[in-house]
This record gives sequence, structure tokens and C-alpha cells, in this order.
Amino acid sequence: MARVSFSSVVGGLILLTTAYLFFHTFEAAYQTSILTAGRGPVFFPRIILGAMALFSCVVIVEGLGEETEVPSRKAMQVLLAAIGVTGGYILSINWAGFVIPTLLFTLILPLILGYRNWLLTLAISVIYTFAVWYIFEKVFLIILPSSPWFELI
Repeated sequence: MARVSFSSVVGGLILLTTAYLFFHTFEAAYQTSILTAGRGPVFFPRIILGAMALFSCVVIVEGLGEETEVPSRKAMQVLLAAIGVTGGYILSINWAGFVIPTLLFTLILPLILGYRNWLLTLAISVIYTFAVWYIFEKVFLIILPSSPWFELI
């Protein structure tokens, strides 16, 4: 019998969370695709959640039979910091819009994970944030949360 490793458990938790969120996208509140050229606010999240489900299944299978190592204290601190920053990002989108929290999130998360090239991280953060904003707003016609501060201008 295959032993269950830490990575398999994490993969399973991600798969369960992904399944819950995927089925949540079918609630009546999100069925506005007629107003948005056939692509409602759950169009892209369903694609991402499907990919996450596939990759978490790969993690589960690869983790079977793997030797389990207890994560180091430093690794757990990095993990908890990344979860905290991600939670803050999610909570701040409705309050501050899409652009500002996304820019800060894509700037801070690589630094938490150990990447130290500030100039490259800043360039990627700016390009990524505005590329995603443009693609969603102008190409997919999916309205992203806007900042109340930009409405004053």
C-alpha cells in the first residue's frame, strides 16, 4: 500500500478547495453571461480552477510513496506569509479595486518567496497587472473591481 506524503495531503486539500470553488461558480448569482458577451465573471476562474484540479491530481499521484519530510520552520513561515499576503490581496480587491492590490501582491509575493531582483520584480508586476486588466476589461469584456480613488479623478 502506498504511503501518503505531506505533498499528497496538500494536493488533496487543494483539490477539495478547488472542487468547492468550481461548483460555487454555478450559483445563480454568477449567471450574467448574457450581459457580458457570453463570458460572465466566472469564465476565467473556471479555466484556472480546472487547471488547478488537474495539477493537484498530479501532485497527489507524485506524492504517493514519497518519503515524508516535516517542513522546516523557515518553510512554514514562508508558507504562512504567502497565505497571509494572498488572503490580504483577496480581501482588498473589493475595497481598493483590482489594479492597486494586484500590483502590490505581484510585487510582494516574489520577495516573500525569496526572489530578490527588485527591478525585474517591479517591471513584471507593472506589466502583468496592466496586461491582465486590459485583457479582462477590453478583450473579454469582464468588468473588474475598480478603485474608489480612481472614480474621484
